[in-house]
Amino acid sequence: MAETQVLFRVEKELLEALDKVLSAEGFKTRNEWFRAQIRKALEESKRARVAGLLERLTVEGVREEDVVEMVREWRSRKGRR
Repeated sequence: MAETQVLFRVEKELLEALDKVLSAEGFKTRNEWFRAQIRKALEESKRARVAGLLERLTVEGVREEDVVEMVREWRSRKGRR
């Protein structure tokens, strides 16, 4: 996996506060925490996009549970490949 370095500036006090809570949150390094935050943001964005698509979906006779089951079946078939 190729990596790209990201540099940014923060106030010293803010960085010190972050360092104090990192270990309490279970992170060993700032990099580990930063990657987790990026993954979380991307996942939330993806969920919001899917939720928007589902809100626009109006099919008579299809319940939300039916859609959830269809998605589970699709993921299960996709995972077997």
